Amino acid sequence: MAGIVLAGAMQAHAIDLPGQPDRNQLAREGRINELQILQSRQGRIDFQAEQQRQREQDRQIVIPQVQRPDVPVMKSNCQIELFGNIYRRVCR
Repeated sequence: MAGIVLAGAMQAHAIDLPGQPDRNQLAREGRINELQILQSRQGRIDFQAEQQRQREQDRQIVIPQVQRPDVPVMKSNCQIELFGNIYRRVCR
C-alpha cells in the first residue's frame, strides 16, 4: 500500500490508502509515470497542508489596531440661497 503523509502541527502522519500501488513497487516495475503522478499528488497534499497550517497561524496573530487621532473639523459657513427654482450655496 502507498502511504500518504498528512502534515499536522509540526509532525507528519502516514496513511495507507487501499487501492494505491506502493511507490517502491512502481519504481521496481519501471512504471515511472504512475510514480510521478503519485509524487505530484503527494506534493499537492503537502502544499495544501502547509498552506492550511500557515493560515491557522495567521488567524492566531493579533494585530493591534491604531487609534485614529481626533482631528478638529471646521464647520462650513455656507448658506443656501434660492433664486426661482435654482438653489445656490454661498460659502464665506
